[in-house]
Amino acid sequence: MKRYFLVVSIMCFALFAESSYDNQGLIIEKSGEKLYDSSLNFDGRVNMTTQKPLDDIFTPVLEPNATIRDALDAYDDPNDVLSLKELLDKAKDNYTLQAKDIAIQSAEATRASVYGGYLPSLDVGYSFNSTKRNTSSWQPSMNTHSANASLNWVLFDGAAREFSLLSNNALVRAAIADKGYSQEVLFLQVISAYYNYFTLKGQIIAMEQKKVNISANVARIQVLHEAGLETIDALEALKAELSSTEYQLESLRLNFEQIKLQLSLYTNTDINKLKLASITNPQYKTIQSLNITMQEEQAQSVEHQTGTLTYWPTITLFDTFTWNFNTSNLSNNQILSYSYPKKQNVFGVSVTWNIFSGFSTNRQKESLRLQNLMLQKSIEYAKIEQENNVKFYKKSIEAALSQIRSAEASLKSASISFETIAQKYNAQLINYNDYLDSLSAKYNAEATYIQSLNNYELQKANYIFYSGQTLSDYVN
Repeated sequence: MKRYFLVVSIMCFALFAESSYDNQGLIIEKSGEKLYDSSLNFDGRVNMTTQKPLDDIFTPVLEPNATIRDALDAYDDPNDVLSLKELLDKAKDNYTLQAKDIAIQSAEATRASVYGGYLPSLDVGYSFNSTKRNTSSWQPSMNTHSANASLNWVLFDGAAREFSLLSNNALVRAAIADKGYSQEVLFLQVISAYYNYFTLKGQIIAMEQKKVNISANVARIQVLHEAGLETIDALEALKAELSSTEYQLESLRLNFEQIKLQLSLYTNTDINKLKLASITNPQYKTIQSLNITMQEEQAQSVEHQTGTLTYWPTITLFDTFTWNFNTSNLSNNQILSYSYPKKQNVFGVSVTWNIFSGFSTNRQKESLRLQNLMLQKSIEYAKIEQENNVKFYKKSIEAALSQIRSAEASLKSASISFETIAQKYNAQLINYNDYLDSLSAKYNAEATYIQSLNNYELQKANYIFYSGQTLSDYVN
C-alpha cells in the first residue's frame, strides 16, 4: 500500500513539474526574474550566471496558444521603442553620408573656381634696384624704387574654360548621385540588420523555451531517478541536452549583440528595443540605379576634360602700370630719366599659339578618350548587372513566399506532433530521445517560420534597392 502511495505521489509531482509550461503555448520569463531554482544546479554543471536572459528579449508570460512571433516586439516598457522608419531617419546622419555631403561641397567649390577664370586677374609688385658705376662721371650711381600693377584678362582660350565648367558640373552631379546611392546602400544594410535582429531574437526565445522545457523534465526525471523509477542515463542525457542548449543560446546571444552594435553604427544611436514592421509590397518596375548615373556623370566629365586640351590660341588683354619713385637724382640726366619715368602705363593684347609640343596634347587627348571608353564599358556592365539583379530578386520574393507556406505547414505539423509525443512521454510510453527530437523539431520549426517571414521582407527590400527605387518610400 505504501508503494502505491509513493508511485502516486511521484506522478503528481511529475504533473506539477510539467505544468510549468503549456504545450499549447510558450512561456517567456519576465525581465529580472530567476528562471531556475538553485536546486536545479545539478553537480555544478549548469552555470547559473549564464542563465540570466537578456533584459530586452524577454516579455511577460504569453497566453495559451500564443506564439514566439507575438513576443518579438512586446515589451513591458513601451517607451523608446524604435520603428524601422525611425532607424532609416537616424541613418541619414551617418558619418559616411556626412562625408558624402562634404564631397559634394568640395565638387561645388572646384566648380566655383572655374567661374573665377572668366574674370580679369590683378597682380601688384614692388622692386628696388641699386646701381653703382665708377667708369663714367656722366652715369652716376642710382637707387630706384618702383611699384607696378598688372591687369590681365583672358578673352579667349580655345573654349578650355567652357569645357572645364561642363566637366566640373558633371562631377557635382556625380557626387550627388554617389551620395544618393550610398544612402540607399546604407538603408539596405540597416534593413538587413533590422530583420536579422528579429530572426535572432526569435531563435533566442525559442531556445529559451526549449531550455525551460528541458529543465522541467530534468527536475521530473531527477525525482523519478531518486525513487528508483528511472535510469541514470536518462537523467544524464537530459542534463547533457540542457548544457548543449545553454551553449547554443550563448552563441545566439553573442550574434544578437553584434547585430545591435551594427545597427548602432549605422544609425549613430543606441539600439535597445525595436518595433517589428513590414515593408510595403514593391512595384515591379525598374529605374536606373544611382550607381549607374554616377558612372555616367564621371564618364561625361572625362569627355569634357578632352575639350580643355585645345589647339586654338590664347588671346589675353593686359594693362601694366608702373610708378618709379625716389628718382630725384636722375632728373638731370635725360637718358636715365627716359629709362625710369615716374609713371608709365603699358596696354596691349597678347596672342599665344602653341604650334608644336611634341604631340603632348594629342597624347593627353588620347589618354582621356581611353579613360572615357573604359568608363563606358563599366556602365554597360552595371546596366546588365542591374537587369540580372532585378530578375533574380523578383524570383527571390516568389521563393520567399513559398518558403513561408512551407515553414508554416512544418510548424503546424511539428506542434501537433510534439503535443502528442509529450503526452506519451508523460505517460512513459516513449523514451526521452523521441521526446527531445520532437521538442527540438517544434522550436526549430517556429524559429524557421519567423526567419522565413523576415527573409520575405528582406527580399522585398533587395528588389526595391536593385530596381533603382527608393527604399524609404516603402517603409511606413
